[in-house]
Amino acid sequence: MPRAFCVVKWLAMSDISFEDYFGCAPQAVASAHGRVNLIGEHTDYCGGLVMPTLINQKLVVQIALTDTDEIHGKSSEFGTMRTPALHVPSGSWLCFVKGAISLMNEKGAAIKGLNILTLSTIPSGGGVSSSAAFEIALLRALSDICAIALDPKEMAMMGQRIEHEFIGTKCGIMDQMAVAGASFKQALSLDCASLETQIIPIPKDMAFAVIHSGSSRKLSDSLYNERLAETKKACAQMGYEQLSQAKLADLKMLSDEILMKRSHHVISENRRVIAARQALINNDELTLGALMRESHLSLRDDYEVSSEVLDNLVSLTIAQGAYGARLTGAGFGGCIVALLNVDSAYEIIQNVLVQAPNAWLVDCL
Repeated sequence: MPRAFCVVKWLAMSDISFEDYFGCAPQAVASAHGRVNLIGEHTDYCGGLVMPTLINQKLVVQIALTDTDEIHGKSSEFGTMRTPALHVPSGSWLCFVKGAISLMNEKGAAIKGLNILTLSTIPSGGGVSSSAAFEIALLRALSDICAIALDPKEMAMMGQRIEHEFIGTKCGIMDQMAVAGASFKQALSLDCASLETQIIPIPKDMAFAVIHSGSSRKLSDSLYNERLAETKKACAQMGYEQLSQAKLADLKMLSDEILMKRSHHVISENRRVIAARQALINNDELTLGALMRESHLSLRDDYEVSSEVLDNLVSLTIAQGAYGARLTGAGFGGCIVALLNVDSAYEIIQNVLVQAPNAWLVDCL
C-alpha cells in the first residue's frame, strides 16, 4: 500500500472566497496542520512526556486588518459572526481571535479590528488539535501582518495562553508545541516540563491510522478540567510540583482511590512513552503496539476518559490485525490511533470501517 494513501472521508474545505465575502483581498494567509498523539495522553499538563506527529488535515486562515474595532468572521464549520472586538460573547469561536489579537497587541501590535475567514479539514472535537491549529495559524498570520517574529516555542506558549485565558480550557502545551514545531512522518518526543524535544523518524514500514469513532466531544464541556484538578490534588498530597515527578512507590502516600488511579496512569504513561520512543527508534512494531494497547487500558481504567464507542473501536481494530490501538486526545469520544503494517493497512482499515459504519478514516500516516 503506498504511503500516500490517507483519507477515506474528507471534510469539505469549502469554496468560500475572502474577496467575495469581504470585498477585498486578504492581507495574510496562513495555515497549520492538526496532530495525532501516538502515545503519552493526559500527561502534558502534568509536566510529562508525549510523542505526537502531524496529520495531513489542516486549517487555513485568511485575514485583513480593519479600523472598525470589530471582529468579523466567517468559518467553514462554525458559520458567520460579527462582534465588537472587546465584547466577543463567551463560548464563541471568535474568542480565539480575540485572544490572539490581545496577545499580539501585548507584543507591540496595534490591532483594532479584523476580518477573518477560516477553512478547515480538521474534525473539531476529534482529539486531533483543531483548536491548536486555529491558534497557531492565527498567530502566524498576525505575526506576518504585524512584522513581529515569533519562534515556534513562543507561538506555542501564546496558543496555550489563548486556551487558558480566553477559552477556559487549562490545557497542557503538547498540542501547540506539536502544531507549531512538529514535522510530517516524524514523531516529536516532547518533555512538557522542560520543553526539550527529540525528532524521531517514523519507519517506512509502519503506518499510523487515525480513525474517528463517529462520536465527538467538546473539550471545555468534558471532564477534562475535573481530571486536571484531581492530578493537582494528588500532586499536592505527594509533595511534588508536577505529577510526572512522582514514582509508583509514591502512590502509597495517597489515601483516595481515585487519586491513586489518576496518578498511576500518569506515572505509568510516562514510562510507556520512554519505552515507545525506543521501540520507534528500533523499528520494533510489536513492542510499540503492546505499549499502545497498555496505554488505552490505562486511559480506560485508571484515568476513565474512554467510552464504549472508543473501546469497541480499539478492540475491533486490534482484532483486524493492528499491532496496537488507543484513544488519542482528551477522550470521551473523538479518534483512536492504530499502529499497522504499511502493506496490510488498507485492508485492515477497510474491514474496520465496514464493521463500524459510524467510524471514518481521518488520516493514515
